[in-house]
Amino acid sequence: MLFRNVTVLNENFKAVSGVCVGVTGGKIAHIGDHAPGFGEEYDCTGLVMIPAFCSAHSHNAMVLLRGTGTDLPLQRWLNEAIFPKEAQLNGRDIYNGTLAACAEMLKYGVCSSNDMYIVSGRDMIRAYRDAGVKSNVSVSVTCFDPSDPFTDRSELVMYEDLFDYAEGDPDVRVDCSVHAEYTNTENSIRAIAELAYKHGSGFHVHISETQSEHAACIERHGLTPIAFMEKCGALNNRTVAAHCVYCSDEDYALMSEKGVYMASCPTSNLKLGSGIPEYFRCFDKGVTVCLGTDGVASNNNLNMLKEAKLMSLLSKGLTHDPTVCRTALALKAATRNGWLSQGREESGIIKEGMCADLALFRIDTVNTMPSADAADTLLYSCDGEAYMTVVNGKILYKNGEYFTIDTEKLKYEIGE
Repeated sequence: MLFRNVTVLNENFKAVSGVCVGVTGGKIAHIGDHAPGFGEEYDCTGLVMIPAFCSAHSHNAMVLLRGTGTDLPLQRWLNEAIFPKEAQLNGRDIYNGTLAACAEMLKYGVCSSNDMYIVSGRDMIRAYRDAGVKSNVSVSVTCFDPSDPFTDRSELVMYEDLFDYAEGDPDVRVDCSVHAEYTNTENSIRAIAELAYKHGSGFHVHISETQSEHAACIERHGLTPIAFMEKCGALNNRTVAAHCVYCSDEDYALMSEKGVYMASCPTSNLKLGSGIPEYFRCFDKGVTVCLGTDGVASNNNLNMLKEAKLMSLLSKGLTHDPTVCRTALALKAATRNGWLSQGREESGIIKEGMCADLALFRIDTVNTMPSADAADTLLYSCDGEAYMTVVNGKILYKNGEYFTIDTEKLKYEIGE
């Protein structure tokens, strides 16, 4: 296909107007003047094209629990509202919830996510394959018995099965995960970290989401959560650390040294009253900051553009410095950095040879025009709903229409 007269965000996330983008074989093959021979052509006047969003931290099947436990702090929210309902979920629920999340992500121009959830990794993978959406899937492990050596556990067998099930699939991959320091032991963290290292996969974990979690870890181990993960060997992998609201400067320096990806979820952290990451400290220490939505039970939607806007505004407001998080930095955190956290070097930039994982947004509507700068308009004026979402060069969503998901059937299944 060929996109004509489109405004694109280039490698530096700056807007360039009036170019043509040609796609073939799932890759971006041409950026420049009009070039016939690519097949169907789309006039993109009034549209801005960006590398598709990648949510660096999510629990996507939690769409089934949207809004559950509103106005509760994290630990009460988990123990009183979420865990009892999650205990009732089965494989069919996980499949339908994940598929519903795929529909919502496509609506918001999101083509991939680091999806950490529970129960049935195979059903998560099956949903992504059916939807044509990419993902790094992990099933979070918990263990509360410090005397358990964690050498002969069903979780290890489950992960070996998942690696076999996903083998050879470049789009839906398996990462390893423990839920958090406070829901695991040193033995369980070491075992899952070693499993990730063995398979060359990523390691996904919640870190320092609340002040009480951070302080309790120091009291238990004499170490912060990120330092404890380092002690357990978890940072020897491609590690995604979700939240990181209360990390110290030493934590951020360690994360930078080890190449840890910080997956911030500002909406979820605000809704749960957990706090606000001091992003400027991450930037100063050279931490790669990504953005995620978390689950919709603590966010209420999967709108990644909202997360990028919040990150930028919170950074500016906290520092009283409007330059501390520029538009390009916020958009890069929501796109390229998220793809890198998945080990997908081939996505997240509009450049010849890269995967055609793309999202297009209207900037010629009553709430977006006139547009002095397309990137600024996208971040601060658009509502997050994409006009078109493209995965591997295939249009999966366009102007309210889905091409891989039967949303009417899905709504019935969720109702059931």
